[in-house]
Amino acid sequence: MDVYGIEITKEIVTQTGERLAKMGYKPNLDVGRNSDIPYEDEKFDYILACHCCYYCDEGETLIDNLNEYCRVLKKGGFLIASVADLESYIFNDAEVMNDGTMIIKNDPYGNRNGYRLHGFNSESEVERYFSRYFINFSFAHSYNNFYGIEEKLFWVVCEKK
Repeated sequence: MDVYGIEITKEIVTQTGERLAKMGYKPNLDVGRNSDIPYEDEKFDYILACHCCYYCDEGETLIDNLNEYCRVLKKGGFLIASVADLESYIFNDAEVMNDGTMIIKNDPYGNRNGYRLHGFNSESEVERYFSRYFINFSFAHSYNNFYGIEEKLFWVVCEKK
């Protein structure tokens, strides 16, 4: 299997590449964004979007990210993604925006303050939102307690229409 990945800075790409090389892996890593993936149309059979697809750049929405995922995903390919549950700690005191995103204001780690994230209340809400591009949904819900910080996520596996 050929493995590709994107991250938001060259420094993260370099660090990840070095770490994986020490373990004997040779992935193809590039700088990119959810809404600007630096690969050609219909390149991938699978996309794993772990803790990332719901991050929205200024002026863009999760729909922009899903549109880009579909561009690089082959017809019948699968998206495996985690999406934020609105009950998760990250949304405490967040500012609700008109486009469905929320600006993070109270990240206990201080890493995501100011970032725009899209969250969901239920699996059915995720399915309605993603169904513009995807079919055949399967879901899981995860709950992690990191020493009192409660992270909640929906996991979705779906097939590109």
